[in-house]
Amino acid sequence: MPPSRQQTTVKEIDTARCVGHWHAVSSLAAKYAKHGPSGQVFSSIISGEAELEELLLTVTWDQRKHWENDCVRDDASGGQERLHLGYPMHISNNPSLESIEKNMVKHGKRSMSPDETYQYKVILAKIYFYNGKFDRCKETISLLPGEVDESSELSPAYMKHMFITMMVIRGIMLEMEGNLASAHRTYDKALTAFRDKLGSQADIVVPRSHGASSANTITSTGTLTSSKEELVNWPEEALYRRAMLSLSLDDESNGLDGLASYLHHLDNVTPPSFRALRRMRANRLYMLTMRTSIKGGTLITPEVKLDIIQSHRRQIALLKSIYGFPRADETREDVLYEIDNAYSDWTLIHADSRTESLCLLEILYETVSLTYNSPRVLRYLMHTLTKFGDYHEARLALNTYLVLVERQMAAFKKMINAAISGGSDNSGANAVDSEDIEDILESVIAGAHLYLIHLSEPHECLSLIHFANDLIDDIEANDPSHAVVHEIPRDIKARLALWKGAVHGKLAQKSREPKNRADHHNAALQLLQHAVEQSPRSYDAHYQLSLELAIGARNISAATVAAKQAVALDPKRLEAWHVLALLSTSRKDYAKAFQICETALKQSEWWSVYTDVQGGNLQASMMEQSRNHLGLDLQQGKSTQTSLSSSAEAVSLPSRPGNVESGIAFFDLALTQMAIISRLRGHDACLKSQPSMFALYGCIYGPVHSYGNDLGDVSSAMDEHHLAIDALTLSAFRTGAGEAPNRHNPAPSQTSGRKSLARSLARSMFSRHSLHTRYFSHGGERPPLPPLVVSSSDRPSATATKSAGTHVDHDTAASSDGDASSNLVEEAANSDSALGRRDSEHLQRQRSMPHLRRSSRDSSIGSHDLTPETYFNALGRSPRRTSSDGLGIGSSLKGGGGSSSTALAMKNGTSVYYTQVQTRISKQRVLAQRALCSLWLATAESYIMLERIGEAGNTVSEALLAWPESPEALTMRGQLELAHKEYLPALNEFHAAVSLESSNIRASVGLARVEYLLGRWDVALGLLKNVTRAHGWSDPEAWYWLGRLEREVALEQVDADSEAAREKLAQLPAMKNALEYMTYALDLESSQPVRPFSILRP
Repeated sequence: MPPSRQQTTVKEIDTARCVGHWHAVSSLAAKYAKHGPSGQVFSSIISGEAELEELLLTVTWDQRKHWENDCVRDDASGGQERLHLGYPMHISNNPSLESIEKNMVKHGKRSMSPDETYQYKVILAKIYFYNGKFDRCKETISLLPGEVDESSELSPAYMKHMFITMMVIRGIMLEMEGNLASAHRTYDKALTAFRDKLGSQADIVVPRSHGASSANTITSTGTLTSSKEELVNWPEEALYRRAMLSLSLDDESNGLDGLASYLHHLDNVTPPSFRALRRMRANRLYMLTMRTSIKGGTLITPEVKLDIIQSHRRQIALLKSIYGFPRADETREDVLYEIDNAYSDWTLIHADSRTESLCLLEILYETVSLTYNSPRVLRYLMHTLTKFGDYHEARLALNTYLVLVERQMAAFKKMINAAISGGSDNSGANAVDSEDIEDILESVIAGAHLYLIHLSEPHECLSLIHFANDLIDDIEANDPSHAVVHEIPRDIKARLALWKGAVHGKLAQKSREPKNRADHHNAALQLLQHAVEQSPRSYDAHYQLSLELAIGARNISAATVAAKQAVALDPKRLEAWHVLALLSTSRKDYAKAFQICETALKQSEWWSVYTDVQGGNLQASMMEQSRNHLGLDLQQGKSTQTSLSSSAEAVSLPSRPGNVESGIAFFDLALTQMAIISRLRGHDACLKSQPSMFALYGCIYGPVHSYGNDLGDVSSAMDEHHLAIDALTLSAFRTGAGEAPNRHNPAPSQTSGRKSLARSLARSMFSRHSLHTRYFSHGGERPPLPPLVVSSSDRPSATATKSAGTHVDHDTAASSDGDASSNLVEEAANSDSALGRRDSEHLQRQRSMPHLRRSSRDSSIGSHDLTPETYFNALGRSPRRTSSDGLGIGSSLKGGGGSSSTALAMKNGTSVYYTQVQTRISKQRVLAQRALCSLWLATAESYIMLERIGEAGNTVSEALLAWPESPEALTMRGQLELAHKEYLPALNEFHAAVSLESSNIRASVGLARVEYLLGRWDVALGLLKNVTRAHGWSDPEAWYWLGRLEREVALEQVDADSEAAREKLAQLPAMKNALEYMTYALDLESSQPVRPFSILRP
């Protein structure tokens, strides 16, 4: 064969050996042997190697069994712990291997060149190694040089692989002798030289295997237990053993670096599941070492956080490559171990940001498909979802968790009975995924907090607490001596009593029946006092007790004691301070109340912001910008704007020091302080402090308004951050160490379309949820809304629409389709001018339409708006207009310059008839609206007290722009109408307020006053009696007006001109009732706080 063809064959052999095409190597070796005697030796050597490698690829071996003890610390000689590090797989006593060894030994007797001798000895050492003949293996490689032979003409490329093979075998031999330090140096030297020869950008680890024959095998249980992977990949073995030996030698720093290097190199291999079991154990050890280091005092930097998060994401990806979908009732220890550590690590590193919480949720969602109906996964999901702020999803996870726990408890009770009776039934006692009783009770307590505080569902909360109490009673009844189950801690029982008492307090506040109210109140006091006795260091117990004593018992002195104890336990929390301030105002000690507010506010991280805005450190332009951003427009009340912005001067907007939740409590207490200032220094002083309150509002609630259309639910957040249920695959790490999938080409998501695994589980577990998720889930189907024609009273003015950031297409509004509606509305307006004259001699009762009211009409006295009668009469003749999205939208009023917020909401595809998904963001939006509305109403109240009625009306309009469905704002507008003797408009406002909040006392009293002025005394008395019997039982204004009406009724019955008539009048039951009611009203007023205690009730 010519030399050129010989060189070509050598290159082909070298390439085939590098990529592991051993069948091709055998053919090329036979071809090379035709060169003559010079090619016979090398041909025999490489043929033997090819035969060996093809044999190794046929070996089926159990990776899990082989590496089950790797990365576990065990006792070495001398009593010291060291990491268990198994040796590579060998196949001793294999007949085929014995034959290969025999043939290779024969070739050693032939004459060889130095190049052939080196390769021969390395290949023979591999044969001895796989055959378990380690002494011969050590002897064979003992004299080989520890450097890469770059002069090889036969295998210039493959010689690098021969070098790393020889060095790893030498290192393993040193390990077997116990010389770990020398072995570590050998691996390090081998990897350094190997990397230098390959180049910094080359992949060190390249699996060499035959396509499909190397695929992992998944058993019928869905677990990867056997594989056709090569028994040893020498560069991978060197990386792994170097890292493990560093940790065995207590070199934690180099050990962590080595493990990180090993894992990052293996992230880029193909196939991605190569050595998945070993990588899973190495990654677990890496996270354990990091965790120990952090607990030992290592600083938690952003890089450390990211490293831990990415390591957990890698672990889940590896678990997904190892396990298939679980069988029924199949749990997996590796998966449960990972989620336990992931959840604890997020707490350890304080990974509380939105993105970090999303990563944890992503991991938890992934584990749902790796283990069957695990209550532990759902418990972590519920806690994490609550912390993230998706309360709707957390409720579904909690409900599913409780169903699984109930199933477990049935088996658990059988086990207890069997154990006590001496039987041997221990089913469920040692289950892998068995929930601990304390974990169940802690989850129930967290669920009770979720239902009561975040979801405002006291009955569901009470049901949950009853479940926990029944569970405790069953355990104590079946195991009174605690032989099987240890005694439930007092702290858990105290917290159950605490939240049960809080629920009863909430139900007492909502109850309309005096007997039910008294029962709930007594139960609340008893439970809360028991909680304080069981857990005297509990802030929540003392705080809830003080609140119940103040609201339900009106026991000012006892409530003050409880509130002071709560403040002493945690002075940073402002709720108990707030109770103390309101209690001081109940005693009319406004100076002390002001001091309490001042002291409390200084405890908060928001105090520096408050002092800045009070000192004028806020640009007027910055204030205006923030107000415009919040959808406010002060142009409607220019005199109000002038008076409010006169003191807004200075330098820069302060930064936000704390979270929104603490800011909300701070702002609420500042509002109370503002009310106290009006009592201490007059309403003029209150108005002067108002601009700084607006500035504070912008600092606290600015982020809430910046959320835009974000619902704050997990599904949309994952879509936004390009995270998905199926995103955690090993290919996600191939572009770099722990790198996420390409944001422009995200992995398929099971959460897209607003679907989540927690919700899917809930649907499968609860048939009763099917209809609920269909109509009320995030983005689920909703029935089409009927067409709606909107009156001018329901539409904000053009200025208000502009300030709220609502875009109105005037071209569409002026289209020919709207001409008929515009003419109809104009006709209705003309009819209103005739029918709606406000003449006291021809008053007509009008139907209110609060269910269609999104924003009330302007409070300008004398404005001529559509009456309800005209509206309903015209509604039937309204031509139907259907928009392109299938919703009927009423035409804009002629000259109105905008549409109602209801119609616009319908046009934009959002329903005003359904409650928003319950999330932290949606709740904060409501709180932001209420806070701004309360601020405007406090200002309006000051204007009223200063008899500046026009400015008060404008301010109330601003309040309604901030929160169109505010019962308090509608009530105040009704009171202004009533002050101007505009009875029918006042009646409509009060009706709207009562429709929005049936328990609103001021609105109900206002209705009764209007009915009285309209001559319907019986209706007025009935209303007031119902109010004082129900929610207004402790309201002085309701009792005062009831007494006043009773007195008017008595005066109608007797002419009190004479002394005898006056004596007879005093004996009338109505007059006695009037005296009793007014006396009680006076007593209530003497202990009334500046703001109701109920604002602090969740």
